[in-house]
Amino acid sequence: MAKSIPGVPESLTRAQYASLLDSVGIDPEQTAELWFDREGIHADVIARDSHGKMIPDYKNNTYMKHRVFIPVLDEEEGK
Repeated sequence: MAKSIPGVPESLTRAQYASLLDSVGIDPEQTAELWFDREGIHADVIARDSHGKMIPDYKNNTYMKHRVFIPVLDEEEGK
């Protein structure tokens, strides 16, 4: 059992999860891994070729992935 933190939900609906990713332009169906830290949002998304097909990673018996990073930028005061 995880420790509960006031104001933090114990779970998300699939729609809430999809909405979160959609708000930053990441397709949840193509997301292999997602994590947040103080500097921004990190995601590993499945790589696709120019025809939209997933690119095999034969060495690891999976698919190639792109690592995406969306940084958090501090707002300038007064703007």
